[in-house]
Amino acid sequence: MSFDKIVVFLVLVLVHLKHCAAFTSASLERTIYYRNTPPDPFGHYSFEFQTTNGITTRGAGNENGAVGVVQFVSLEGIPVTFSYVADANGYQPTGDQIPAIPLHVIRQLEYIRTHPPVDELRSRRW
Repeated sequence: MSFDKIVVFLVLVLVHLKHCAAFTSASLERTIYYRNTPPDPFGHYSFEFQTTNGITTRGAGNENGAVGVVQFVSLEGIPVTFSYVADANGYQPTGDQIPAIPLHVIRQLEYIRTHPPVDELRSRRW
């Protein structure tokens, strides 16, 4: 390797390290509150944090599921809040900004639930 290539490589490494250090310190400055309780022997945990740009989240859970709430301000300036439950029934978010399931989708799911599955091999016509 020539001396010029080594110098260019070292300069690029230093620029990258400076960028990483700036990114890390900037991201730490944006978090104004952070609390985390790692899982105990029974699987219970909790966390919450708040950032300077208005994001707040809080959650807790155990081996059976989790609950939480997330709050932030959208790009349009609208405050958004949604809560969630994750358990044996799946992930269930609730909030004003979450759109409702369209009626046609509900009808399709009901149709699938009430009709027997089709035997693909028998339904094909060769």
